[in-house]
Amino acid sequence: MSNTSEMLFAYLRDVIYATPKAELDIDNLEDDYAMLGKGLVYFAQCFTQYNAFAEALSRGDLRVAPPPPENELAAPLKSLQASLRHLTWQTQQVAKGDYKQQVDFMGEFSDAFNTMVTQLADRQQKLEDEIKISLRRAESLKQNNQFLSNVMQQIPQQLFVISRQEREILLMNDMAKIEMERDPGFFAAILAALPGDVGNSGSYDCEIPYGNDNTERYFSVNSHGIEWKRVNAVALIIKDVSAEKKQLKELEVHAYRDAMTLLYNRFYGMLKLNEWVADKRRFSLIFVDMDNLKYVNDMYGHEEGDRYITNIAENLLKFSDSSTVCRVGGDEFMLLVPDMSADQAGERMNEIQNVIQNDDYLQGKGFYYSISYGVVSVDESNELPPSAILSIGDERMYEHKRARKRERQ
Repeated sequence: MSNTSEMLFAYLRDVIYATPKAELDIDNLEDDYAMLGKGLVYFAQCFTQYNAFAEALSRGDLRVAPPPPENELAAPLKSLQASLRHLTWQTQQVAKGDYKQQVDFMGEFSDAFNTMVTQLADRQQKLEDEIKISLRRAESLKQNNQFLSNVMQQIPQQLFVISRQEREILLMNDMAKIEMERDPGFFAAILAALPGDVGNSGSYDCEIPYGNDNTERYFSVNSHGIEWKRVNAVALIIKDVSAEKKQLKELEVHAYRDAMTLLYNRFYGMLKLNEWVADKRRFSLIFVDMDNLKYVNDMYGHEEGDRYITNIAENLLKFSDSSTVCRVGGDEFMLLVPDMSADQAGERMNEIQNVIQNDDYLQGKGFYYSISYGVVSVDESNELPPSAILSIGDERMYEHKRARKRERQ
């Protein structure tokens, strides 16, 4: 190898592995290599700009200045930055109550985001409708004892009139009496769940145990300050909203689950990861990628590919009782494991890998099951944002995948 070739090779090596010390004296190059040297210097400049830009984005710094327009290497990252900044703005608008925001440029995340916004809008509308109903009821109730006595039997909710200070029951309608006969502790539980200063007009939500199995029931309570037989009193209209609450919780479950595996989806996983990082919790993140899924789909059909996916999901669920398992992509999974070191997590993943690879179903098949994974340990001293932690897990997963490929060669 000529001296000039050695100089060019050394320069290119330093650009990749030791950027700050990379230098190339073009004047010392042979004439035939001068143009190549200039091209390498320009490439190094573009590469350095690209690398710094990528590192800033991986840390969550979306305001970092992008490389100049002539740096074509950075074009995809510039597009990603623009998309993330726009998504951040849309999220801020949603936080302000603008539920018309929709995302259509980020694949599966778009579906999760749009579903969340739709649910928030529906919830807001339901709350507004409930408030309107409560206001209409409040307008119809006059501070007249005779009028209240006549109408109270006609409403389907429980109605209690109590003294403001002592909180003694002064009057109940028939629906309230039926509820009290079924559960004598019902009204005491309602009062215990209400704020201490209840008395003026207002709306409250209560959650109380009910029956021998302490099943949770949910109630909305509208209070109206009145005078009852010269006593400063409060009228409480109580409505059982348990069915509505149950339906809402079921909708939330569907929004957070992957339809195929019933694992948590990427949206829920990122919510949980953000929460754990914000709470300074100690945990391990495990990023998992299935090996050969495309090959199985292409050569043996998507039915076999789906069976492969569900097999991995079932085995990852067995990691531990406290782990949160999410399907974050077609062949990618994420586990969040509290109070576990990276070494312990790695040992457990090795055990799961052995189970997956030795599945009896694979006997006589022309393919195998296996996974690659990367583990990141996080503790109270962590300063990295969730996106950076996930990126590290992704990088370590690819390191593990490459190492296993080398072992098989």
